[in-house]
Amino acid sequence: MKWFRVTSRQPAATAPGTPPAAGDTAAVPAARSAGPQPSAPPELDYNGRKHRRAMDDATLWDMARRIPMALAQSARLAWSVDRRMTVTILLCQLLSGLGTAVMLTAVSKALPHLATSDARTGLRQAWPALTVAVAAMATGAGMWILADWATRRLNPKIASAADLTLVDLHMRAELSAYDTEGFTDRSQAAEIGALRAVDLADDAKTLTNGFVQLVSAATVLTSLHPLLLGVLVLSVVPRGLGGVIAARIDYRVHDRTLSARNVRGMMRWWLTTSELADELRANTMRPYLHSWYRAMCDRVEGRELEGARPYLLVTLLAASLAGLFTLGMWASLAALALSGAMSTAIAGTAIVASQTAGRALNSIVRYGAVMFHHGLYLSDYYTFVDEVRSMTTSRGTTQAEAPRRISLREAEFTYPGKDAPALRPVTLTLNRGEVVALVGENGAGKSTLIRMLTGLTVPTGGTVLWDDTDLATTDAESVWRHVGLVPQKNGHWPLRARENITLGQPREHGDERVWDAAERVGMTERLHGLPDRLDTLLARSVWGGHELSGGQWQRLACARAMYREPAVLVLDEPTSEMDARGEHLIFRELREMAPDRITVVVTHRLDNVRMADRVIVLDRGRIREEGTFDALVATEGSLLGELYALAQDR
Repeated sequence: MKWFRVTSRQPAATAPGTPPAAGDTAAVPAARSAGPQPSAPPELDYNGRKHRRAMDDATLWDMARRIPMALAQSARLAWSVDRRMTVTILLCQLLSGLGTAVMLTAVSKALPHLATSDARTGLRQAWPALTVAVAAMATGAGMWILADWATRRLNPKIASAADLTLVDLHMRAELSAYDTEGFTDRSQAAEIGALRAVDLADDAKTLTNGFVQLVSAATVLTSLHPLLLGVLVLSVVPRGLGGVIAARIDYRVHDRTLSARNVRGMMRWWLTTSELADELRANTMRPYLHSWYRAMCDRVEGRELEGARPYLLVTLLAASLAGLFTLGMWASLAALALSGAMSTAIAGTAIVASQTAGRALNSIVRYGAVMFHHGLYLSDYYTFVDEVRSMTTSRGTTQAEAPRRISLREAEFTYPGKDAPALRPVTLTLNRGEVVALVGENGAGKSTLIRMLTGLTVPTGGTVLWDDTDLATTDAESVWRHVGLVPQKNGHWPLRARENITLGQPREHGDERVWDAAERVGMTERLHGLPDRLDTLLARSVWGGHELSGGQWQRLACARAMYREPAVLVLDEPTSEMDARGEHLIFRELREMAPDRITVVVTHRLDNVRMADRVIVLDRGRIREEGTFDALVATEGSLLGELYALAQDR
């Protein structure tokens, strides 16, 4: 796992008889008393992250520069999915800020009347201004509610759009893209960016609202008296700095526990999934794994508790300084009012405005720090999207027809970042009507050759022709329409049984062809035995779903390929999990289907190779030998003969 580094730090194991920690349930001490506990899991350092400790190392200026970029990226994504809701949010923010400004101005006009000795007369004179202030406050609150409604409508669209973009690009990318160095890491970082795009929309709304409220308060104060802006700054700066420091403490705790939380999350799935339940119980893994999982929980909990004390101290210090500055502000306002330099009404308005500005600044600091961090991952999302778009399958416009012949002319392939080719120059012809078996040891180049035959990858040297059409300049989708592939690792698609057979093909003939394909692979009886037959969901983890055995899933994958009735049928270890009856049925069916297509079979069960018209033996990326099974086995020094003899001795 290249994202994790195991360090030499090993926390001491809990000694036998050590009292359980506070909060333990009754079951936990029982588990601990079963015997000596294993050593705690090693420390893991999540050192592959591009933005490791990014916020902790960033200056305030770095954060200030990054936030507008994050806002712009968030706005760009929101604009692309729903312009109407995006405009609604922006207008609501502006109107909310305008409401704050009107409210503060109205309060400043009402206060002189309320300060008179005749309360009834003062209230009557202040009533129009107070009415305006209340209306402005109500308008601001209404705009905030409307903005929140628009955001809630926008968020699901942003989540779907970002996720669909990534999924679509992954499905359209050349297979070679997956082999480029760091592709998986960048893909995961982009996925995090897509997940955080929704958070960014909410954060951006709150952050921009804070800016609008702060600007509104500052504008009103400056218009009332030039000195009030300085007073405002003094009253809110301590809270702002305290918020930044507290945010960094939070992030540092998050950063230090990220490895443990990620690994714990992966382990939790393994501990609770039914796929490993048999192994976990039969091999008595529970005591060790429970102890391991508890150690990771304790580690996360301990580090989060470590951050509580400094967080409290910083918060208390910031609040104390803010209180001192606020007291100083009030004293200054009182002095200005007593000296006649400022009216009591303006001083009262300044206090109200400073409170408004303080709340706005708190939002800016808090959500600015969050947006800085989330924005880094959103940048990863856009960078990865641009990268994969440049790697999507786009080879040409020529439309491929069902081939009668596939020719490889000095075709070779080298994976990105590798010096040695996976497949060295190969010259080979496959003809319609014949069954060809590919044989070779692991790493011989069989899967790479299959990819080139089917147009899944284009050669890095030489050419692959379907009749006279060069696959390197042909529309890939038109090639794959004529291909049926049963790979080693076939999909256990969480779909109905019907879709697991028809997947990738339109249903034009009802269920007749579906049942025919199932009959050809011996799955009719099993499908009839399902509660809803072809409508049964094949996913045991979902309520009402059902599961198949490994061999039955392989039969279903073969049925899927046969349902397509392809011109090029390729099966890579199609019967590795089947019983003898199923295996015999599949290979008999392949022989019956052979006249109408080019059939290629990869298998390590060499007895099945007998059914092939021709056997091609690969060794270290080259074709070592080629011919009929009987002729090759009888040839002295034949690799096929050697492998077959080894298989017979087992």
